[in-house]
Amino acid sequence: MAKRVFADMKLRQKMILVSVVSVALVWIACVGAASSSITEIYRKKLDHIIHQTVEQTSRYVNTEYQNIINLAHYSAVDEGLQGVLTLDVANDRTDYIVAQSVIVPILTQIQLRSEFIDSMGLYLKGTWFYGDNYSMNYDISQRMEAAQSRFLIYWSEEQVLNEGTGNMVLPIIMRIPNGSFSAKNEAYMVININADRMFSYLESLETSLDCYLVIHRDQKVILGDEYLFQHRGDAGYVANANTIHINDWTISCIMDRNLLFEDLNRAMQKMVAVSLAVLFCCVFLAMWVAKTVTNPIYSLMQKVKEFENGDFTVRSHLRGKDEIGELGQSFNSMCTQIEGYIAMLEEEKRQVARVEENKRKAEMRVLQAQINPHFLYNTLDSLYWYSISGKKDEIGQIVVDLSQMLRIGLSKGSEEISVEQELKHVENYLRIQKVIFSDKFDYEIVCGPDVGRYRIVKILLQPLAENSMVHGFADMESMGRIRVRAEIEGSEMAFRVTDNGCGFGSGANSHKSPYSGYAFKNIEERLKLHYGGDASIRVTSIPYEETTVEIRIRLERMEG
Repeated sequence: MAKRVFADMKLRQKMILVSVVSVALVWIACVGAASSSITEIYRKKLDHIIHQTVEQTSRYVNTEYQNIINLAHYSAVDEGLQGVLTLDVANDRTDYIVAQSVIVPILTQIQLRSEFIDSMGLYLKGTWFYGDNYSMNYDISQRMEAAQSRFLIYWSEEQVLNEGTGNMVLPIIMRIPNGSFSAKNEAYMVININADRMFSYLESLETSLDCYLVIHRDQKVILGDEYLFQHRGDAGYVANANTIHINDWTISCIMDRNLLFEDLNRAMQKMVAVSLAVLFCCVFLAMWVAKTVTNPIYSLMQKVKEFENGDFTVRSHLRGKDEIGELGQSFNSMCTQIEGYIAMLEEEKRQVARVEENKRKAEMRVLQAQINPHFLYNTLDSLYWYSISGKKDEIGQIVVDLSQMLRIGLSKGSEEISVEQELKHVENYLRIQKVIFSDKFDYEIVCGPDVGRYRIVKILLQPLAENSMVHGFADMESMGRIRVRAEIEGSEMAFRVTDNGCGFGSGANSHKSPYSGYAFKNIEERLKLHYGGDASIRVTSIPYEETTVEIRIRLERMEG
């Protein structure tokens, strides 16, 4: 009963009911989005706290180190200290006592002004001076060698036990200039930082934030858990870092992700459980409503897909009185109109294709017409001079060859001729030129096997032979050689016109040369028009040895 009542409802009424269901679904989506937002806000808040903590910690460490370095710098420029740096403390007892009376108070004063300095020493010309009588009972030789290669200051990146004080220290070695940075016996001030005292602040932060703080330089851990540092990028950890600018060390805060999100995860689990229960009820109702509403729409969609796939005779069978029924009738009307429009477009397309084909043929005829007169001008001019000279045999040979060339060139209006005819055409041309310039050049025509059954757009090779005559042999009086070859190479046919003329520069590999003239450009345009990307033309040249113009065309485009 309920199903029948719903089926008789207007689409608007149906959509109202669907909207109610949609609201419930939207509520579910909002819960999900809210949980996602809460998680994101929580994460950003944690990131902010961690970042702020790390930033404050790095600022604290940077400030304390900066204060110590400033104290050392101010002391290094003290006039009294500068005065004793030049004394011979290693060999003169008096100089040693004078230096000790100046250096020891300065070191002691620096040490008293910072609670983080464990002990201090000053190395001068092979002699050590210690502040407050605390010696440095550890091997400092390697660090001194490293410090000597630095400009002003060397930061030790490894803690060491100072047995004199019983503390773990991080040495800082400062180079004290005495007027000449190139002097071998400069003074070095060694400041031992009490690592436990300096970084006790970090230990308190670790306890309060339940995190791990690691001080490192690049991948070398100076203080902290090295295993955690190496695995800080794993999914189970959240890491944040900040730089201690004074020595380019970095403080990284590493926290266990599970501990960070433990409380949030429990709350999210409860919210997800409630949301799933509500979602189940809404989905059950929505499925029942959607099925009744969407069945007619689905039927219409099937008809639309059939129409989309090319069946323009398809029609909808929806006959209801609601809006979907009216939509089905409108669809039928639209199909009828589009079917007519498509028929009209196909006819227009066929007409456009015919126009484009006629245009292409006209362009080919124009390009061919540009080449034929160019050759005729030169040949007729030669015939004129032979007639004046009375050379009847030569005139007869030229006329025979010229008539054969014209017959092949006309080809009863065909755009293509056989490769054999094309080679015959260029041979007629070269024979004419051989008669005119008997001592200037020799020629050879090479026709590879099986090339005769293929066809080619006509008058491609003769302009290339003409280029060899006009440009290649321009400054040669004899010994010219022209070779024309047609050979099948793999899936392509290669046409090569080779001469031993002047060429166009050593090692060139393009046609920016005399070969890029009128005839050559016409050949390029004709190849592009007729074969598109299935043909190419290339020029290589070694002046006075071998200049070759090569045309390559795919065999499948040349089949008759």
